[in-house]
Amino acid sequence: MKQARVELSRDQSIVAVFLVALLTRGFLWLRTAPGPLVGDALEYREYARHLYESGRYMGPEGAFATRMPGYPLFLAAVHFIGGDSPAALIAAQCILGAITCVLLWDLARRLLGDEWGLLCGLAAGAYADLMTAAVAPLSESLYSFFLVLSVWALYHEDWKPRVRAAAYGLLSGCLYLVRPEPLPYIVCTCLLMPYLWAKFTRKEVLTGLAGFALVMGVWVGRNFAQLGTPVPASTVGKNVGYLSLYLPAYKLGLAGERYSAPEGLDELSRDAAFAVEWKRLAATLTWPQIVKCYAYNLASILYPFLPAYDWTYAFLFPFFLAGSWLAARRKELWPLAGAVLCSLTVFTFFGGYASRYRQGISPFIVLLAMAGLQAARDRFGSARLRRAAGAWLALNIGILILQPQARELALRLRGAAWGH
Repeated sequence: MKQARVELSRDQSIVAVFLVALLTRGFLWLRTAPGPLVGDALEYREYARHLYESGRYMGPEGAFATRMPGYPLFLAAVHFIGGDSPAALIAAQCILGAITCVLLWDLARRLLGDEWGLLCGLAAGAYADLMTAAVAPLSESLYSFFLVLSVWALYHEDWKPRVRAAAYGLLSGCLYLVRPEPLPYIVCTCLLMPYLWAKFTRKEVLTGLAGFALVMGVWVGRNFAQLGTPVPASTVGKNVGYLSLYLPAYKLGLAGERYSAPEGLDELSRDAAFAVEWKRLAATLTWPQIVKCYAYNLASILYPFLPAYDWTYAFLFPFFLAGSWLAARRKELWPLAGAVLCSLTVFTFFGGYASRYRQGISPFIVLLAMAGLQAARDRFGSARLRRAAGAWLALNIGILILQPQARELALRLRGAAWGH
């Protein structure tokens, strides 16, 4: 006897995905003790504080462009609406994260069908990287929102091609203002529009690029007015580039004391000094050592133990790889795989070793995993897939239960692989 399948209506699916995402984030929020703002979070906060106190976009020590303006603008808006409260910020990000999951559900159902779309939305709602991003005072949650929203608009077949292209360009400009790493992906997606959809022409390509350039141009023009030069991103790119080589080199025993720029330099001169220091550091390393450093960054971004075991990521990872392989043959998946590939590449060379760098692209990791699962079911059948996925899930739960021992083993294997 066949089991009856429960199917949800469109409205029921929206409510289910939204509530699951909101409740899981709220639960994690209750279990997360707030800590002091340090590092990136503190710098974002300073930019936002100057915005709502004086209306000027300015960071610590009078810096003008060490951070992209998207997230500080979001912080200032939350402060204006909900007051200067950490709780107001996290609540806003939890709601934003739930909306992101609903948008991902709608995008997934367009690409994979209703059944897999609902599974994708629910999986995103309980996906640890997305939940963690929602309860942290950092830019990943806002980045995920604009990443999904921009592609959702591009794939909205009920709209005219010109409207879709314009919406994608403008929303991708907002994404870029949160963090600059998607620039190559955004430009490539615009150029590929006629290859992805038959109704798109060069006019849509120019429309998308114009929309993106319009938003980006506001930031570039502002920087020219403040700094006397048209800075396209931030004024710490070379600093981050240096750290992305130095930190793994130091970790692997290939570098000595960390370079610190002389005091009194303006932000442009400071960044230029790090470019010189990167060249000096690279000159002390062999090409195999440099490759090893950047490979260490990439492996760390994909590493599931930082520090707790993320079983949701580990469970979906092989299916994500299958979905990424599938994307090579299914052009409708190119923008999703392109966004992930671009982000991983940029953070390998301009980020360093931290699993947080995969959080922003987590929605597309989940969606590509659903595409991989769907392809596996079509090839091997539902029964085989259920058995294999069940065994893989049980293994991940076992690792989670034996987390201290499993992490110790992972660290030993990592040390043997990298020679430290």
